[in-house]
Amino acid sequence: MPARSQGFTIFMTGLSGAGKSTIAERLSEVIEQRYRRPVTVLDGDIVREMLSSGLTFSRIDRELNIRRIGYVASEVTKHGGICICAAIAPFISARAEARARIQRYGRFYEVYISTPLEVCEKRDPKGLYRKARRGEIHGFTGIDDPFEAPASPELVIDTSRLQLDDEIEKIVALTRRDGVL
Repeated sequence: MPARSQGFTIFMTGLSGAGKSTIAERLSEVIEQRYRRPVTVLDGDIVREMLSSGLTFSRIDRELNIRRIGYVASEVTKHGGICICAAIAPFISARAEARARIQRYGRFYEVYISTPLEVCEKRDPKGLYRKARRGEIHGFTGIDDPFEAPASPELVIDTSRLQLDDEIEKIVALTRRDGVL
């Protein structure tokens, strides 16, 4: 199968408010317009609502949520599609499991959105950091629950330093380098 018709997954991980959803939306538009390939976006908030609504925010349930995202992304990839995942995915083990599952069918690109906590807290689009700091939310990633940064992602992006289009082009360059776009 030619590389350009192979499926692949771009798996973005980072703190709440880091910019994952914004990047995923814009990247999807760029790929669909420029390369005429359909894209499936698995946004963490939407997956939580539609596929994982019964889960809590315990470690076990968070890992199960990422396992579900990894499974869906692997199916998209297996059938030659492009999947962009935008999830906090705080644990290395769950991301490694998703990588292993997806790589059976195509390329996996882990993109760490490493925007500093202070910037994410200033953005705080849902007011979650404020609630966590006041003790109204417990087990909030980055405040009183850990985020395990990727050891060797394919790309690291700090959205406090770059413009959105520059970030998108860095991700596109990864896939073009491998010939899948």
